[in-house]
Amino acid sequence: AEQSGVEGLDDLFVGPTAIAFVEGEPVDAAKAIKEFAKGNQNLVVKGGYMDGRALSVSEVDSIADLDSREVTLGRLAGAMKAKMNETAALFVAPASQVARMAAALQEKKGE
Repeated sequence: AEQSGVEGLDDLFVGPTAIAFVEGEPVDAAKAIKEFAKGNQNLVVKGGYMDGRALSVSEVDSIADLDSREVTLGRLAGAMKAKMNETAALFVAPASQVARMAAALQEKKGE
């Protein structure tokens, strides 16, 4: 591993070892490997490598437990929409109060 410029993985290459190279979302890959390992007891995740550094088994598990990119973006969009609705309500409230007050004054003048 060090010969290829990747450090911190030498301890993982002991005994039978398979390597998975993944393009795309690391969360999706970690989830898929973790799910596959549940049904295949011979597959033991020893660690990982992402963004230039070695990952422990617990770090790989933590990544697998994260929500997917789509779910995270959906939650973010929902939170942003809720805040925008709150802001819009703040702008609308004074105008509706003025309208109610004008209607009350009009009604009072009519009496």
